[in-house]
Amino acid sequence: MPFITVEWQIYVLVFLLNVFNAFFTPTYKSIIPQIVDKRYYREAIGLSTGTFQLLGVLDPGLAGILAVWLGAREIFFVDAVSFVLAGILILTLPGELIRKVKLAEIRVKSLSTWQDVLKGARLLFGNRLIRFALAIEFISAIAGAPILVNTIGHIKMGLQLTDKHYGWVMAAFGIGASIAAFLSGSLDKTKNRQRSLIFGALMIGLAISTANYVGFSAMLVLWIIAGFGQSLAEIPSETLIGENIADEEQGKVYGSHFAFSHLWWAIAYPIAGFVGSRFPDRDFLYGGLLSLGLLLVGLLLFRSKGNNQSG
Repeated sequence: MPFITVEWQIYVLVFLLNVFNAFFTPTYKSIIPQIVDKRYYREAIGLSTGTFQLLGVLDPGLAGILAVWLGAREIFFVDAVSFVLAGILILTLPGELIRKVKLAEIRVKSLSTWQDVLKGARLLFGNRLIRFALAIEFISAIAGAPILVNTIGHIKMGLQLTDKHYGWVMAAFGIGASIAAFLSGSLDKTKNRQRSLIFGALMIGLAISTANYVGFSAMLVLWIIAGFGQSLAEIPSETLIGENIADEEQGKVYGSHFAFSHLWWAIAYPIAGFVGSRFPDRDFLYGGLLSLGLLLVGLLLFRSKGNNQSG
């Protein structure tokens, strides 16, 4: 980033960043259930996700402080050093944990990349609980995309406020998501996690539906609720994979989950952009109503299929 001179180079770097992230994230998530006792897996994934969300709230402020102190260009070098340090910390993980993961990988029958992709998707959609969680993730993306895409326009044009207010609103969203992530393992101890999934999707849908008609203070509260709901709606799919998929297959399934969860956002972002540009004074309302409508359809379909099949 410090050596960028033209705009198109940023697109290339962002593309590469997400390519490498597609290798890291599924690997990271598939290792957690292998090194954490099953009894504590939900708490572990909640702690991991909550820490990520909390850092997402704190990091922009820290970056701003460093930018003032060091300069906007130099903070990218600091960021690069932090990744190197993270790699070194990974190498210091206890050897017996690493050997455990490697032994599990050795026992897996060798498959081609294409076979791995197909098997991961088949296992992902073959489990009814995970399939329902994926459907809720899509609904969460439909409701969450307007928050990420249209909040800045609403704050600056709709409410006539500043970038500082936008920062506070998005921080509120991150705080809500962090709280829910830390508590997710304790809030819903049921095997299918339906309570968390449904309640989370309902919270984020209802929260954004009224955002066009409230002031800044009320919007802060709504965005805390929306962040709380999004974590409740998205975390269960990760824990369900860890609890319902065999250890040796989890790498494939987490990779497939990463692909489809990002596909949901690839669909949701253009919808949010279209609604925001065509109906700027009702964009959150329409986004919320769409997500709530999809939730109702999903519940009806899931109940119907649940009555007719057990798997």
